[in-house]
Amino acid sequence: MQRDTTPIFIGGTGRSGTTVLGRTLSLHKDIFTIPFESRFIVDPDGVGSLINALDERWEQYSAHTAIVRFRKLMRSIYPSRPVYLMKILLSVILPKIHISPPKYAFTFSRFWKDEEFFNYKKQPFSLFTDRKKFFEMVDNFLSHIIVRKYSGFWTGYGTEIAPHMNVTTYAPEDALIQAREFINSLILPVVKKYGAKRWVDHTPTNINHVLFLKRLYPEMKFIHIYRDPRDVVSSYKTKSWGGNSAMDAVPIINGTLRKWEMDKKRLPDGSYIEISLEELVSDKKGTLERLCNFLELDFDENMLKMDLSRSHSGRWKKDLSRDEVNLIEKKLGWFMEKYGYL
Repeated sequence: MQRDTTPIFIGGTGRSGTTVLGRTLSLHKDIFTIPFESRFIVDPDGVGSLINALDERWEQYSAHTAIVRFRKLMRSIYPSRPVYLMKILLSVILPKIHISPPKYAFTFSRFWKDEEFFNYKKQPFSLFTDRKKFFEMVDNFLSHIIVRKYSGFWTGYGTEIAPHMNVTTYAPEDALIQAREFINSLILPVVKKYGAKRWVDHTPTNINHVLFLKRLYPEMKFIHIYRDPRDVVSSYKTKSWGGNSAMDAVPIINGTLRKWEMDKKRLPDGSYIEISLEELVSDKKGTLERLCNFLELDFDENMLKMDLSRSHSGRWKKDLSRDEVNLIEKKLGWFMEKYGYL
Protein backbone atom coordinates (compact mmCIF):
# COMPACT_ATOMS: atom_id res chain seq x y z
CA MET A 1 0.00 0.00 0.00
CA GLN A 2 1.38 3.39 -0.97
CA ARG A 3 2.04 5.67 1.98
CA ASP A 4 0.40 8.66 0.31
CA THR A 5 -2.95 6.86 0.11
CA THR A 6 -3.11 5.77 3.74
CA PRO A 7 -5.37 7.62 6.16
CA ILE A 8 -4.89 9.54 9.35
CA PHE A 9 -7.51 8.74 11.98
CA ILE A 10 -8.23 11.13 14.85
CA GLY A 11 -10.05 9.91 17.94
CA GLY A 12 -10.89 10.94 21.46
CA THR A 13 -13.54 10.87 24.15
CA GLY A 14 -15.72 13.35 22.29
CA ARG A 15 -15.60 17.07 23.09
CA SER A 16 -11.83 16.72 23.31
CA GLY A 17 -10.83 18.57 20.13
CA THR A 18 -11.19 16.02 17.33
CA THR A 19 -13.05 18.43 15.05
CA VAL A 20 -10.82 21.43 15.68
CA LEU A 21 -7.73 19.28 15.05
CA GLY A 22 -9.28 17.93 11.85
CA ARG A 23 -9.98 21.47 10.65
CA THR A 24 -6.46 22.54 11.54
CA LEU A 25 -4.89 19.67 9.60
CA SER A 26 -7.18 20.44 6.65
CA LEU A 27 -5.20 23.65 6.14
CA HIS A 28 -2.09 21.61 5.28
CA LYS A 29 -1.55 21.55 1.53
CA ASP A 30 -1.02 17.78 1.50
CA ILE A 31 -3.98 16.82 3.71
CA PHE A 32 -7.66 16.46 2.93
CA THR A 33 -9.86 16.19 6.00
CA ILE A 34 -13.37 14.82 5.52
CA PRO A 35 -15.51 17.84 6.52
CA PHE A 36 -17.92 15.80 8.63
CA GLU A 37 -17.72 12.75 10.87
CA SER A 38 -17.88 9.92 8.32
CA ARG A 39 -19.19 7.44 10.92
CA PHE A 40 -19.89 4.63 8.42
CA ILE A 41 -16.55 2.95 9.16
CA VAL A 42 -16.83 2.58 12.95
CA ASP A 43 -20.47 3.20 13.88
CA PRO A 44 -22.76 0.29 14.85
CA ASP A 45 -23.75 -1.61 11.68
CA GLY A 46 -20.95 0.08 9.73
CA VAL A 47 -17.90 -1.42 8.05
CA GLY A 48 -16.37 -2.57 11.33
CA SER A 49 -19.52 -4.38 12.44
CA LEU A 50 -19.83 -6.04 9.04
CA ILE A 51 -16.24 -7.27 9.03
CA ASN A 52 -16.59 -8.52 12.61
CA ALA A 53 -19.65 -10.56 11.58
CA LEU A 54 -17.63 -12.05 8.72
CA ASP A 55 -14.68 -12.84 10.97
CA GLU A 56 -14.77 -13.92 14.61
CA ARG A 57 -18.57 -13.93 14.78
CA TRP A 58 -19.13 -15.59 11.43
CA GLU A 59 -22.07 -17.89 10.97
CA GLN A 60 -24.71 -17.68 8.29
CA TYR A 61 -27.35 -15.76 10.23
CA SER A 62 -25.04 -13.20 11.82
CA ALA A 63 -23.43 -12.51 8.46
CA HIS A 64 -26.78 -12.12 6.72
CA THR A 65 -28.05 -9.77 9.42
CA ALA A 66 -24.87 -7.67 9.32
CA ILE A 67 -25.24 -7.22 5.54
CA VAL A 68 -28.88 -6.15 5.89
CA ARG A 69 -28.00 -3.66 8.62
CA PHE A 70 -25.03 -2.31 6.69
CA ARG A 71 -27.23 -1.60 3.67
CA LYS A 72 -29.71 0.17 5.92
CA LEU A 73 -26.99 2.32 7.49
CA MET A 74 -25.64 3.31 4.08
CA ARG A 75 -29.14 4.36 3.02
CA SER A 76 -29.42 6.43 6.19
CA ILE A 77 -26.21 8.37 5.59
CA TYR A 78 -27.05 9.22 1.98
CA PRO A 79 -30.81 9.86 1.72
CA SER A 80 -32.48 11.62 -1.19
CA ARG A 81 -32.24 15.40 -1.03
CA PRO A 82 -35.90 15.94 0.05
CA VAL A 83 -35.53 13.34 2.81
CA TYR A 84 -32.21 14.87 3.84
CA LEU A 85 -33.72 18.36 4.15
CA MET A 86 -36.62 16.92 6.15
CA LYS A 87 -34.09 15.21 8.44
CA ILE A 88 -32.33 18.52 9.03
CA LEU A 89 -35.62 20.24 9.85
CA LEU A 90 -36.71 17.47 12.22
CA SER A 91 -33.30 17.46 13.90
CA VAL A 92 -34.02 21.04 14.97
CA ILE A 93 -37.65 20.54 15.98
CA LEU A 94 -37.85 17.10 17.60
CA PRO A 95 -35.19 17.48 20.34
CA LYS A 96 -37.12 20.51 21.64
CA ILE A 97 -40.04 18.22 22.49
CA HIS A 98 -37.74 15.47 23.79
CA ILE A 99 -37.94 13.24 20.74
CA SER A 100 -34.73 11.99 19.20
CA PRO A 101 -34.08 13.20 15.64
CA PRO A 102 -33.82 10.99 12.53
CA LYS A 103 -30.66 8.94 12.17
CA TYR A 104 -27.63 10.66 10.66
CA ALA A 105 -29.11 14.11 10.27
CA PHE A 106 -25.65 15.63 9.94
CA THR A 107 -24.31 18.35 7.67
CA PHE A 108 -21.05 19.55 6.23
CA SER A 109 -18.89 21.71 8.41
CA ARG A 110 -19.56 24.92 6.51
CA PHE A 111 -16.14 26.42 7.13
CA TRP A 112 -13.29 24.18 6.09
CA LYS A 113 -9.83 24.92 4.71
CA ASP A 114 -10.35 28.45 6.07
CA GLU A 115 -13.18 29.24 3.66
CA GLU A 116 -16.89 28.72 3.03
CA PHE A 117 -16.32 25.25 1.68
CA PHE A 118 -19.64 23.48 1.31
CA ASN A 119 -23.37 24.21 1.22
CA TYR A 120 -25.01 22.72 4.31
CA LYS A 121 -28.16 21.98 2.27
CA LYS A 122 -26.37 19.22 0.34
CA GLN A 123 -26.13 15.67 1.63
CA PRO A 124 -22.61 15.27 3.05
CA PHE A 125 -21.74 12.21 0.98
CA SER A 126 -22.53 14.14 -2.21
CA LEU A 127 -18.98 15.45 -1.73
CA PHE A 128 -17.72 12.05 -2.87
CA THR A 129 -20.15 11.02 -5.58
CA ASP A 130 -23.77 11.24 -6.70
CA ARG A 131 -26.31 9.08 -4.91
CA LYS A 132 -26.82 6.57 -7.74
CA LYS A 133 -23.08 5.93 -8.06
CA PHE A 134 -22.78 5.70 -4.27
CA PHE A 135 -25.20 2.79 -4.06
CA GLU A 136 -23.60 1.14 -7.07
CA MET A 137 -20.33 1.23 -5.10
CA VAL A 138 -22.04 -0.24 -2.04
CA ASP A 139 -23.58 -3.02 -4.15
CA ASN A 140 -20.24 -3.73 -5.82
CA PHE A 141 -18.56 -4.02 -2.42
CA LEU A 142 -21.19 -6.42 -1.10
CA SER A 143 -21.16 -8.47 -4.31
CA HIS A 144 -17.63 -9.58 -3.40
CA ILE A 145 -18.86 -10.76 0.00
CA ILE A 146 -22.21 -12.35 -0.88
CA VAL A 147 -21.59 -15.58 -2.77
CA ARG A 148 -25.27 -16.36 -3.38
CA LYS A 149 -28.82 -15.26 -2.55
CA TYR A 150 -31.85 -17.49 -2.19
CA SER A 151 -35.51 -17.00 -1.41
CA GLY A 152 -36.03 -17.90 2.23
CA PHE A 153 -35.87 -16.79 5.83
CA TRP A 154 -34.86 -17.94 9.29
CA THR A 155 -36.64 -17.83 12.64
CA GLY A 156 -35.07 -14.52 13.64
CA TYR A 157 -35.86 -12.82 10.35
CA GLY A 158 -39.03 -10.86 11.13
CA THR A 159 -41.98 -10.15 8.87
CA GLU A 160 -41.00 -9.17 5.35
CA ILE A 161 -42.53 -9.62 1.91
CA ALA A 162 -40.51 -11.90 -0.41
CA PRO A 163 -37.70 -12.52 2.09
CA HIS A 164 -34.31 -13.69 0.92
CA MET A 165 -31.08 -14.83 2.52
CA ASN A 166 -27.56 -13.63 1.77
CA VAL A 167 -25.05 -16.48 1.65
CA THR A 168 -21.48 -15.77 2.68
CA THR A 169 -18.43 -17.88 3.38
CA TYR A 170 -15.71 -17.60 5.98
CA ALA A 171 -13.02 -15.50 4.29
CA PRO A 172 -12.28 -12.62 6.72
CA GLU A 173 -9.06 -11.38 5.09
CA ASP A 174 -10.73 -11.18 1.69
CA ALA A 175 -13.60 -9.21 3.26
CA LEU A 176 -11.09 -6.84 4.85
CA ILE A 177 -9.42 -6.22 1.49
CA GLN A 178 -12.78 -5.57 -0.16
CA ALA A 179 -13.74 -3.14 2.63
CA ARG A 180 -10.49 -1.22 2.19
CA GLU A 181 -10.98 -1.03 -1.57
CA PHE A 182 -14.56 0.18 -1.10
CA ILE A 183 -13.51 2.99 1.25
CA ASN A 184 -10.62 3.95 -1.02
CA SER A 185 -12.83 4.03 -4.10
CA LEU A 186 -15.16 6.41 -2.29
CA ILE A 187 -12.64 8.79 -0.71
CA LEU A 188 -9.43 8.81 -2.78
CA PRO A 189 -10.84 10.49 -5.90
CA VAL A 190 -11.80 13.50 -3.77
CA VAL A 191 -8.41 13.48 -2.03
CA LYS A 192 -6.71 13.65 -5.42
CA LYS A 193 -9.17 16.28 -6.68
CA TYR A 194 -8.01 18.64 -3.96
CA GLY A 195 -4.36 17.83 -4.63
CA ALA A 196 -3.78 16.17 -1.26
CA LYS A 197 -1.62 13.19 -0.39
CA ARG A 198 -3.25 12.04 2.84
CA TRP A 199 -6.79 12.02 4.19
CA VAL A 200 -8.15 12.46 7.68
CA ASP A 201 -11.21 11.00 9.38
CA HIS A 202 -11.98 12.75 12.67
CA THR A 203 -14.89 10.65 13.98
CA PRO A 204 -14.28 10.70 17.78
CA THR A 205 -15.21 7.03 18.31
CA ASN A 206 -12.32 5.98 16.09
CA ILE A 207 -10.50 5.64 19.40
CA ASN A 208 -12.74 2.72 20.40
CA HIS A 209 -11.91 0.85 17.18
CA VAL A 210 -8.22 1.56 16.74
CA LEU A 211 -7.26 -2.12 16.50
CA PHE A 212 -9.80 -2.69 13.74
CA LEU A 213 -8.59 0.43 11.92
CA LYS A 214 -5.05 -0.92 12.14
CA ARG A 215 -6.20 -4.16 10.53
CA LEU A 216 -8.10 -2.25 7.88
CA TYR A 217 -5.16 0.07 7.10
CA PRO A 218 -1.90 -1.42 8.39
CA GLU A 219 0.01 1.78 7.52
CA MET A 220 -2.51 4.16 9.09
CA LYS A 221 -1.50 6.87 11.56
CA PHE A 222 -3.62 7.48 14.65
CA ILE A 223 -3.86 10.68 16.67
CA HIS A 224 -5.40 10.62 20.14
CA ILE A 225 -6.34 14.13 21.21
CA TYR A 226 -7.29 14.47 24.86
CA ARG A 227 -8.34 17.23 27.22
CA ASP A 228 -8.83 17.92 30.91
CA PRO A 229 -11.64 15.47 31.78
CA ARG A 230 -13.36 18.17 33.83
CA ASP A 231 -13.71 20.28 30.68
CA VAL A 232 -14.85 17.21 28.73
CA VAL A 233 -17.63 16.54 31.26
CA SER A 234 -18.58 20.22 31.25
CA SER A 235 -18.98 20.06 27.47
CA TYR A 236 -20.78 16.69 27.58
CA LYS A 237 -23.50 18.28 29.68
CA THR A 238 -24.42 20.57 26.78
CA LYS A 239 -25.05 17.63 24.42
CA SER A 240 -28.06 15.30 24.31
CA TRP A 241 -25.80 12.26 23.96
CA GLY A 242 -23.51 13.21 26.84
CA GLY A 243 -25.81 12.97 29.82
CA ASN A 244 -27.09 15.64 32.18
CA SER A 245 -24.49 15.35 34.92
CA ALA A 246 -21.04 14.08 35.74
CA MET A 247 -22.64 10.86 36.99
CA ASP A 248 -23.93 10.24 33.47
CA ALA A 249 -20.79 11.29 31.61
CA VAL A 250 -17.94 9.90 33.70
CA PRO A 251 -18.59 6.17 33.01
CA ILE A 252 -18.55 6.82 29.24
CA ILE A 253 -15.34 8.83 29.39
CA ASN A 254 -13.70 6.42 31.81
CA GLY A 255 -14.56 3.41 29.63
CA THR A 256 -13.24 5.11 26.51
CA LEU A 257 -9.94 6.08 28.10
CA ARG A 258 -9.39 2.72 29.82
CA LYS A 259 -10.01 0.86 26.58
CA TRP A 260 -7.57 3.17 24.79
CA GLU A 261 -4.90 2.51 27.43
CA MET A 262 -5.23 -1.22 26.77
CA ASP A 263 -5.51 -1.02 22.98
CA LYS A 264 -2.53 1.27 22.44
CA LYS A 265 -0.26 -1.35 24.01
CA ARG A 266 -1.04 -3.53 20.99
CA LEU A 267 -0.18 -0.86 18.44
CA PRO A 268 3.29 -0.80 16.86
CA ASP A 269 5.69 1.99 17.79
CA GLY A 270 5.32 4.97 15.53
CA SER A 271 1.70 4.24 14.59
CA TYR A 272 0.08 6.60 17.10
CA ILE A 273 0.68 9.87 18.88
CA GLU A 274 -1.07 11.61 21.76
CA ILE A 275 -1.52 15.35 22.11
CA SER A 276 -3.64 17.49 24.40
CA LEU A 277 -5.99 20.21 23.28
CA GLU A 278 -4.36 22.49 25.82
CA GLU A 279 -0.89 22.09 24.25
CA LEU A 280 -2.34 22.59 20.77
CA VAL A 281 -3.77 25.92 21.95
CA SER A 282 -0.79 27.10 24.02
CA ASP A 283 1.96 25.95 21.63
CA LYS A 284 0.26 25.70 18.27
CA LYS A 285 3.39 25.75 16.13
CA GLY A 286 5.41 23.36 18.28
CA THR A 287 2.55 20.87 18.53
CA LEU A 288 1.81 20.99 14.81
CA GLU A 289 5.49 20.57 13.96
CA ARG A 290 5.54 17.48 16.16
CA LEU A 291 2.43 16.17 14.41
CA CYS A 292 3.90 16.76 10.96
CA ASN A 293 7.05 14.91 11.95
CA PHE A 294 4.91 12.01 13.15
CA LEU A 295 2.90 12.07 9.91
CA GLU A 296 6.10 12.27 7.83
CA LEU A 297 4.95 15.49 6.18
CA ASP A 298 6.65 18.84 5.81
CA PHE A 299 5.35 21.52 8.14
CA ASP A 300 2.85 23.88 6.50
CA GLU A 301 2.44 27.30 8.11
CA ASN A 302 -1.08 27.57 6.71
CA MET A 303 -2.18 25.48 9.68
CA LEU A 304 -1.28 28.36 11.99
CA LYS A 305 -4.23 30.31 10.55
CA MET A 306 -6.64 28.16 12.54
CA ASP A 307 -8.28 30.18 15.33
CA LEU A 308 -8.13 28.14 18.53
CA SER A 309 -9.27 30.90 20.87
CA ARG A 310 -12.66 29.28 21.52
CA SER A 311 -11.31 26.11 23.11
CA HIS A 312 -12.95 27.03 26.45
CA SER A 313 -10.12 25.63 28.55
CA GLY A 314 -11.03 25.74 32.23
CA ARG A 315 -14.78 26.06 31.63
CA TRP A 316 -15.37 23.42 34.28
CA LYS A 317 -14.60 25.95 37.02
CA LYS A 318 -17.92 27.70 36.41
CA ASP A 319 -19.94 24.85 34.90
CA LEU A 320 -19.45 22.05 37.43
CA SER A 321 -20.53 21.70 41.03
CA ARG A 322 -18.03 20.79 43.72
CA ASP A 323 -19.59 17.33 43.98
CA GLU A 324 -19.19 16.80 40.23
CA VAL A 325 -15.55 17.84 40.32
CA ASN A 326 -14.92 15.47 43.23
CA LEU A 327 -16.56 12.60 41.31
CA ILE A 328 -14.49 13.26 38.19
CA GLU A 329 -11.25 13.46 40.14
CA LYS A 330 -12.11 10.28 42.02
CA LYS A 331 -13.08 8.18 38.98
CA LEU A 332 -10.70 9.70 36.43
CA GLY A 333 -7.86 10.58 38.77
CA TRP A 334 -5.75 7.78 37.28
CA PHE A 335 -5.87 9.51 33.88
CA MET A 336 -5.58 13.05 35.23
CA GLU A 337 -2.46 12.18 37.22
CA LYS A 338 -0.83 10.31 34.33
CA TYR A 339 -1.48 13.14 31.87
CA GLY A 340 -0.66 16.04 34.18
CA TYR A 341 -4.06 17.38 35.19
CA LEU A 342 -3.57 16.75 38.93
